[in-house]
Amino acid sequence: MATTDDRETAAARGLLERYGAVYDLPATGPVPVEDIAESLCGLHVRDVPLDPGVSGMLLLQRREIHVNALEAGLWPARRRFTIAHEVGHWELHRDEIEDVTVTRTADYEPAAPKERSPEQVREREANRFAAELLMPEPRMHDAVGRDGADVLGLAEAFGVSALSMAWRLYNLGYVKRRPRRDDYDPGL
Repeated sequence: MATTDDRETAAARGLLERYGAVYDLPATGPVPVEDIAESLCGLHVRDVPLDPGVSGMLLLQRREIHVNALEAGLWPARRRFTIAHEVGHWELHRDEIEDVTVTRTADYEPAAPKERSPEQVREREANRFAAELLMPEPRMHDAVGRDGADVLGLAEAFGVSALSMAWRLYNLGYVKRRPRRDDYDPGL
């Protein structure tokens, strides 16, 4: 199977390499995204009350990631994706944004390519970065080869939501049906 090669993927892989060179990066199991954010990127992760529909925020000047405390309590795997998404903004966009970038729940929905604003492009890039950081392609190929394309089993093994895993499997060509939110996360 072909390997994905784009700016977001390369940035996530580079971050994982840098982390692995300094800290112990486990070969299996969930990627330690909060430790990567704090130890390697120097970003303090805080669970705070945020407006409904706001999943997270990156505050550049304060070097903080704010995660919606209510969402984090209800969906720990979603919290991990939000942290990875905000780290993606840090790695990819910190020279393009003023101080704060806000990630809304709706930002996880894909927009048609012709309809994307610059902000939507950044959100999509941060999502792609987060997917590669949490579900690295080489690990995905190994896991699917060993265990098959079991959405729920792989989601648990990688510490991500079933919806995130379904999208990852779809984007890597392991499943043909485009994921729908209500198939996996009806409460979101």
